[in-house]
Amino acid sequence: MKMLFAILMPLGAAFADDFPEVYNSEKNQKGEPMSPEEAAKAFKVPEGFEVTVFAAEPEVRNPIAMAWDHKGRMWVAENYTYAEKEKRFDLSLRDRVVIFEDADRNGKAEKRTVFSDTLQMLTSVEVQPGGVWAMCPPQLLFIPDANGDDVPDGEPEVVLDGFTVAKSNYHNFANGLRWGPDGWLYGRCGGSCPGSVGAPGTPDVERVPLRGGIWRYHPKRKFFEVIVHGTTNPWGHDWDEHGEGFFINTVNGHLWHMIPGGHFDRPFGRSVNDKVYEAIQMHADHWHYDRGESWNKSRNGAANDFGGGHSHIGMCIYQGDHLPKEWQGKLLTWNQHGRRLNVEKLEREGSGYVARHEPDQFLAGDDWFRGLDIREGPDGALYGLDWSDTGECHDHTGVHRTSGRIYRFSWGSISKLVLPLDEDLELRNYVYDGGPWGWRQARKWIAGRENLDSVSLGAIDGDPTLFRLRELWIMNAADQLKRKDLIRLLADHDEHICVWAIRLLTDTWPIDSVYGPMAHRKAPSVPELRDRFVEMAKEDGSGLVRLALASTLQRMPVEDRVVLASALAGRAEDAEDHNLSKLVWFGIMTLGEEKLKVAEATSWPDLLRYIARSAVGDAKLVREVVRLAAQDETKSGFLLKGLMEGFKGWKKAPIPAEWGADSVELTKRHPKLTRELSALFGDGRARDSLKATALNNKEKIPVRKRALEALIDAKVEGLRGLCEKLFWTNGLCETAVKGLVGFDDPLIGESLTKNHRKLYHVEDKAAVIDALVTRPRWAGFLLGAMKKGDIPQNAVTPFHARQILAMKDEALKTQLNEIWGEVRQSDKVVKARIVTLEKSLASEVRAKGDMAQGRVLFQTLCATCHRLYGQGGKLGPDLTGSGRADLGYLLENIVDPNSVVPVEYQMSLVKLKNKRVLSGVVSASTDRTVTLRTLTEEVTLEKSAIAETILLPDSMMPPGLLDTLSAEQTRDLIAYLMHPQQVALPDEKK
Repeated sequence: MKMLFAILMPLGAAFADDFPEVYNSEKNQKGEPMSPEEAAKAFKVPEGFEVTVFAAEPEVRNPIAMAWDHKGRMWVAENYTYAEKEKRFDLSLRDRVVIFEDADRNGKAEKRTVFSDTLQMLTSVEVQPGGVWAMCPPQLLFIPDANGDDVPDGEPEVVLDGFTVAKSNYHNFANGLRWGPDGWLYGRCGGSCPGSVGAPGTPDVERVPLRGGIWRYHPKRKFFEVIVHGTTNPWGHDWDEHGEGFFINTVNGHLWHMIPGGHFDRPFGRSVNDKVYEAIQMHADHWHYDRGESWNKSRNGAANDFGGGHSHIGMCIYQGDHLPKEWQGKLLTWNQHGRRLNVEKLEREGSGYVARHEPDQFLAGDDWFRGLDIREGPDGALYGLDWSDTGECHDHTGVHRTSGRIYRFSWGSISKLVLPLDEDLELRNYVYDGGPWGWRQARKWIAGRENLDSVSLGAIDGDPTLFRLRELWIMNAADQLKRKDLIRLLADHDEHICVWAIRLLTDTWPIDSVYGPMAHRKAPSVPELRDRFVEMAKEDGSGLVRLALASTLQRMPVEDRVVLASALAGRAEDAEDHNLSKLVWFGIMTLGEEKLKVAEATSWPDLLRYIARSAVGDAKLVREVVRLAAQDETKSGFLLKGLMEGFKGWKKAPIPAEWGADSVELTKRHPKLTRELSALFGDGRARDSLKATALNNKEKIPVRKRALEALIDAKVEGLRGLCEKLFWTNGLCETAVKGLVGFDDPLIGESLTKNHRKLYHVEDKAAVIDALVTRPRWAGFLLGAMKKGDIPQNAVTPFHARQILAMKDEALKTQLNEIWGEVRQSDKVVKARIVTLEKSLASEVRAKGDMAQGRVLFQTLCATCHRLYGQGGKLGPDLTGSGRADLGYLLENIVDPNSVVPVEYQMSLVKLKNKRVLSGVVSASTDRTVTLRTLTEEVTLEKSAIAETILLPDSMMPPGLLDTLSAEQTRDLIAYLMHPQQVALPDEKK
């Protein structure tokens, strides 16, 4: 592609002649946005604040990200190629990088420079002396500009590739370039855009898998690694004054401490590593939307008190001195649906931090406001990008490309300016007097320089913590830190100095060096450091230091991990810590029998469970876990629970050596767990005891149910008769059906069909239908009963209908179409249906809807898969914070769920050797089992029992959900879904 060199022009001048003319595809009839000046005035800001327009259309349009250079200029990435989901990207257009300069610092840019306008799919920009970094998925580019004249020296260099852009959820693509205090270039990526990253030409086996999270790249070492795994779609990160990283996220928790090596919660899908049993949850004590069960907490428009919604974009931690003192250290992020700035207070808690909600600020009065980035400028004011559109992150309504704004949020007069950095200025001034903007630029400036003789900043030990940290980072950027000095700092009285000494001492060690494609790059064994770390783990009083040590486990060689993990896990006070049990586990989860030494050293419940669970499949390790459980009463319950979790889905497991003797003692402590394990190991007495419990009418139903479930899991002899007997027991019918479904006998299918009408409880009737659609013969009985009228047509949902179609039986398909109706419709019919519904569900119609009845319909049709206000299933996305206020978006997803299907929601068809057919989403997989999340339950299957697994292109959500509803019911359901807060059920109304 031809490189169009930089064009310097005054503001308002014409664009480059051959830059493609941009167009608007926005379909919503909402007029035009406010003028930039009107929109600035429409912000609700605290007293003393002023909002001014730094730049606006036509000088800037579709701003998606920004960065500052050492001259105090703002670099902005403009993205025109991003399009609505039918196109994803319009590659007839191009993106560009522009530079804005406000020389007199009056809050309005006077000069605009087009640096490059040949890029596409541009999401982020970052600058350094010598050139510019551009994130253009699937590539990370470096555009050289050695002399800093704002004219590219040549074509962009592809530094990394493999940042995949998914066909669906493409808004999750890689973004967020930003320099960290450690001298690495950081970036982000959403979980729906799985990548395989490496330098161009890197073989697949040596590439690094990226499944969402935070990554970093070291330009000098040419090294890439993923440091945080998980979450949904992180679109903002920053570091506090002590160099602790934080990032914001969308959907499943909005704020996370950027702990290297952390595996964080995912709303869907599973970790690349099947040993990640439980992920770390978010580091905030609140949500920005109502997830609770109590509907009346959101009355009278109070929903906005929660923060505005689930979508967060852009983030900074304010560290300047221009804004009032109460803004210092606050984490700031744009809330997209709330059109406001969420403010979070970060506080130390345990080994890390917790974020607490402060009052929201900067509420936008312009309905078109779409904040995408926020940064602190060289003057200490805040600068915010506004995409200026009516859509949301998915932009299903089209893209309004001809608008875009950059606002400055200031308080009072600007009393302090940071001068552009150059070689004639005293570098030390930027560390001490330049504020956070100044020292960040100084660190970046030094890191980008070549052949530096020395950097003199004074003695490290004599200054306050903040300045000492800045000196550390700058000396590190200049490659002038000595290991002996860092080792000395391990004994420092300040926890932040100790933490950074640990990080910098191990910064060159690759993370996860014993797992995945980086296995050939093992960290060196350094006994001196290992022994010092172990000593700190045992004695240091700082939880943050212990967190840094736990994080370092994944960088250490295998032979050094156990001793450090044991020292960390021996700290009883950390047993319930939010991070440490999981982080220590992540550091040892790939080890073999060595990790049992950690089990002997710890009393942490979760860590004991994880170690025991990982032993399953290795008879020797299981024996050692049982031995330890028998010896140590304080650990036995956690170890047995871990074994039960590991054996989930197994029909039978080898009995451990000496189980008979050990089980006697274990039965005294944990009779139920021991009995269930004994049954799994084939102990006849244990199985007889479980049968007796299941049949005991005097025993509580939950206890009987658990006993029956254990017998079903173990596939015990006589199971069919037992389940048939308990079928009529109130509270056990549903479980009994799950046991009967494992038998390939037409008589069972006939019996279930016949008895359906005799059942009273809704959940029991539903369980029977669920069972009947798992076998072709049984499905035939179901359809026959429906034809006769013995089973009502509405007992079969679209989910059931599609399950029958998945059997690929033409006779059943014909029967289904005749009795129940067509499951699939043509694209033309579907689109026409959406248009018809949009017209029939105008706002005045929805206003008449009965939202209480809509909630009842949601519970019947949707709650099996979707959560709303803390209630419902987890098979599909949580709808609480989604963009359901948009009618078009809502109807597209309900009427045409298969138009674009994220891989995490694709349905798998599993055919068992016993002729049973199941459909669902694969949520976990081990060497022995597969876990399938179905419509009604999570089923763990032994792989040896599976005949075939087929990944289907369909979403778990079937089309046609609205087709069985009347016009009034459709109105009520949609009105309820679009309402911003929970409503009472009909019987709850007063």
